[in-house]
This record gives sequence, C-alpha cells and structure tokens, in this order.
Amino acid sequence: MPRPNKLNVPTKCYNLLFPIEQWDKLAKMAHERAKTELEQVSVADLIRDAVDLYIHVIEQEDEDEKTGTEG
Repeated sequence: MPRPNKLNVPTKCYNLLFPIEQWDKLAKMAHERAKTELEQVSVADLIRDAVDLYIHVIEQEDEDEKTGTEG
C-alpha cells in the first residue's frame, strides 16, 4: 500500500545528502513523535517543519527590518 499524500499543494522533489548522525537523530525523533501523535511521522515531515520555521523566522526578520522594529 503506497503512502498517503500528505501535501495537498504542488510539490518539488529535492535530493539531499545528510550526515548519518543527523539522519539517525531525525529518524529517532520521527519514531518517537509518531508514537505520541498516533500517526505516521517521517524524517521528511520533520525537515518540512524545520524549513517552515526557518522561512517564518527569516520573513519576520525581513519585516522587522522594513518597519524598523525588533522581534
């Protein structure tokens, strides 16, 4: 049975190399989160969450810079 589609938006595939140590840590985190959330959580889910957070922070910094305010 194929994995369900989690993203309901247009997507792009990107091949990324990780140090094994980082991958192992993410895999363990995904496994633990899947147990607590009672649904499949993959390393890719964690990476997408991290990218979303990074984008949010950068956009907030840019907005603060434009308005002359700080976080």
